Amino acid sequence: MKWLQTLPRMNVGGVERGVLDLAKYFKARGQGYWVLSGGGGLVKELEKNGAVHVTMPVYSKSPVSLLLIPKVRKLFNDNKIDLAHGRSRVPGWIAFFATRGTDTNFITTAHGVYKNRAFSEVMGWGKFVICPSKTVARHMRENFGVPEEKIVVINRWVDLDQFEYTPYEKRKDSNVIVAVGRIAPNKGYEYLIESFKKIVRVNPYMTLKIVGEPDKSKMKYFQYLNTLLNRYSLHYNVKFTGFTLDVGNELKSARALVAPSVEDESFGRVIAEAFACGVPVVATKVGGYSEVIDHGVDGLLVPARSADAISDALLEIINQPHLAESFSRAGRKKVEDFFTLKKCAPEEEAVYQKAVNTNRVAVMKFSALGDLVLIIPTLKMLKNSIPGCSVTLVTLKKYAPLFSGCPYVDNVIALDGNYKKLKNIREISRRMRRMGLDYIFDFQNNWASQLISFLAFARKSFGFSRKLGFLFTRKAKFPKKGTVDPLSSQELITSLAGLKISDKKLIFWPTSHDIGQFGLKGKYLGINVSASAKWATKNWPKENIIKFIELFSKSNPDFDVLLLGDENSASTAAQVVEGLPKARIVNLCGKTTLFDLIEILRKVKVFVTPDTAALHLAQSLGCAVVALFGPTNPEGHVVKTPRLKIIEKNISCAHCYRSKCSKHDCMREITPAEVLSAVKELI
Repeated sequence: MKWLQTLPRMNVGGVERGVLDLAKYFKARGQGYWVLSGGGGLVKELEKNGAVHVTMPVYSKSPVSLLLIPKVRKLFNDNKIDLAHGRSRVPGWIAFFATRGTDTNFITTAHGVYKNRAFSEVMGWGKFVICPSKTVARHMRENFGVPEEKIVVINRWVDLDQFEYTPYEKRKDSNVIVAVGRIAPNKGYEYLIESFKKIVRVNPYMTLKIVGEPDKSKMKYFQYLNTLLNRYSLHYNVKFTGFTLDVGNELKSARALVAPSVEDESFGRVIAEAFACGVPVVATKVGGYSEVIDHGVDGLLVPARSADAISDALLEIINQPHLAESFSRAGRKKVEDFFTLKKCAPEEEAVYQKAVNTNRVAVMKFSALGDLVLIIPTLKMLKNSIPGCSVTLVTLKKYAPLFSGCPYVDNVIALDGNYKKLKNIREISRRMRRMGLDYIFDFQNNWASQLISFLAFARKSFGFSRKLGFLFTRKAKFPKKGTVDPLSSQELITSLAGLKISDKKLIFWPTSHDIGQFGLKGKYLGINVSASAKWATKNWPKENIIKFIELFSKSNPDFDVLLLGDENSASTAAQVVEGLPKARIVNLCGKTTLFDLIEILRKVKVFVTPDTAALHLAQSLGCAVVALFGPTNPEGHVVKTPRLKIIEKNISCAHCYRSKCSKHDCMREITPAEVLSAVKELI
């Protein structure tokens, strides 16, 4: 496996040292380890530990940085990178889009409690989102909509080989207080410097060492801190030591460490490092710091932006050596129990492996009911063929209940009928982006589904090339109407991912729904009285239905006839019953739910129906079917099997695909006698 980390620069900092630690871990594991950054002081150390470092300017907060995407994508493809791990926002944006259309998975670690939601949104788009604390996990859920199942909490760690424990007894006479981290406004160094006025009044020899350096963008803040040294006359007592590779060495002689951040911190790696060395810690009560430190047990927490609180806490440690000693022992034990590289690095590797072995698939099929039944074999194939596959079906709300027990669907996104409005497209796409999808298969094939598929930013997307199909990462040519059966049409799309349907037949799954209220205990022939209200041209005339039932009842006196259909067919069904007062007819039109219909069709020997959803449903349930076609072409609408008989008339206006017709010859000319003959063959 080849793992790649991407972050702005490889300079001093908790994130950077964590990336370096992982280089050592994966080198020992014999796995490929790459780092993409803008370079920095830790690069040589990184390369000494077996990592491959690639330098690119992935740190600039400018839209121009996105021009690096093709170059980064080539890096991923050429080197067969299995996973890219985004550890910061700018490189995260670049890496995320670079992985689209590739075999490289993308995950993130939210190293901050992000405030700029638009700029930080990408940190919630990873296949998994690693959070170093519960504080960050809660923030990503509540403010970025990251699904619970994507979030993994992994503590930051300390390499105990690099941080040697020194008992407080040996450091109690030290006059050095240490702060470690980037020089940036969110770190609150101005309050720490101000607090030192009070410290030096108590002990003029006490020294504050601030270990770290500013980025170019933070130079004004650094200059401001230096003006404070002038203002408070602290040049002798406060030193900026700059960048260092050896934080452990800086902590070796420290009396205490202060972490004075003024904004929520994701964890506080430097606190764990101080604990490992036995250094008592004072930290502000912000974000993850509160999770690392148990106040009064292994350290002291103080309010943010309070110089007095910092100085009082430091003096408490300085003046109470027994308290400081207890903090030292308790901090070391906490690190050994929870924050070691040995414990946490395997947890991170497990997320990498899970990301590679997990595939999240979305299937776009909004309507209609019959078309949804037709995709069930494809859903099964996707579920069984793609390793670690979870399938999300995106469909209209009115059809969502059908799939509540489907073993081939793990999740359903139910859409309102007005999904084509741009604001709704935006919201649906946002929800799907946050899922961290690997694949989208678009079987709906309208402009809205294609736009949603694109904006969901799945790693790969598949669909037909018509309309907005150019937005897919892979596309197939749309077949001519009536030339390809439904499953073969779907296979044109799935084959783009190397997936084919081995058994092309309609299927359903076992269901259990009580239909005892209908009292169905005999042998039944089912007749679908009409198609939808919008497609009156598909209907077989009621005169033909009446004559057919009359002929069938004479030759099959042991059968009852079930009239099936929705409320729109109730009037026609009543007229059929009225025309056959002596026939054994059970009229269920307008009286059944979809779940009733499923169980009823399981009891029917043969089902006579025009081209409608019930045709496909009956086939999927194993029922023999006589299908009557006129305005539509059966070649493009049915899956042929030995238990399906198709009757159509070869007249000039057949397959017109019109919903209105004054003559209706294509259906009228289908005679009751030929339908009866087809039924007898199936019985």
